[in-house]
Amino acid sequence: MRPLRLFLALLLSAVAFGQATPDNEKIWQDFVGWLKAQPSINDISGDQYKASLIQSGLTAVQAQERLAVVGKLLPERREQLGPIFSNKLYATPGQTRFTYEPNAFLVQVAKGLKPGKALDVAMGQGRNAVFLAKQGWDVTGFDLADEGMRIANENAAKSGVKIKTINASFEAFDYGKQQWDMIYFIYTDAPIVDPKFVDRIVAALKLGGYLLIERPFLDLDLPTKDPEWNAELIEQDKPNALFKAYSSLRVLHYEDTHEIADWQQTATARLKKQVRIVRILAKRV
Repeated sequence: MRPLRLFLALLLSAVAFGQATPDNEKIWQDFVGWLKAQPSINDISGDQYKASLIQSGLTAVQAQERLAVVGKLLPERREQLGPIFSNKLYATPGQTRFTYEPNAFLVQVAKGLKPGKALDVAMGQGRNAVFLAKQGWDVTGFDLADEGMRIANENAAKSGVKIKTINASFEAFDYGKQQWDMIYFIYTDAPIVDPKFVDRIVAALKLGGYLLIERPFLDLDLPTKDPEWNAELIEQDKPNALFKAYSSLRVLHYEDTHEIADWQQTATARLKKQVRIVRILAKRV
């Protein structure tokens, strides 16, 4: 799923970048230990971490310096935090940051397709995998969050279906060659317009197989001010980026709109705030 990017914004909002201390590794590991110890997603923010440091005996200045070190290390180490953060989110009872219902675009598309072999990329709690399995699809899902996959398997069992789950990253997963009747990316941070990644995904589709993507993008009228994100996202957030990236496929549906997202990174705004959503359905012919 797609929680990490906006989590970093939440954390870094409390960080005033300053001079790093020599023992960066210990500071980082202390932070990771604190993150793992938090009982729910509601207990995780930069302000809360700073408060815990002060409570442990540091001065406000010392706590801010540690936050600065964490902030400096985040860009190169944020992938370490993704599974931790996601597991906390999935384990938080009554969370409101994402819907438990299957994605509406996927539901609509699946109605017109003959069930086959599907790949759920970054499956999370399996809301989409379980839905497709109930429609007769043979579904494999992968994710870095083992708590999410555990819940996905529980949900599948409750629904009387089976799914296959694999603990893997976008880069490490073996997509294979002509393996899938459908590959779908629903609210993931996968590098979906990177040419090498695109080639792997297209090659993994069977002839006649479908690619489905829905995810939020940066609003073209409100570009990010964060240089690290901007460097990463500048290409995929351009108009028609997905359309161009998958031009080797037959594009059946392409949509760039503003709607309420399945995932919204605040507990109160998800059902109120519209964001830029891009969808594509394409077929390998």
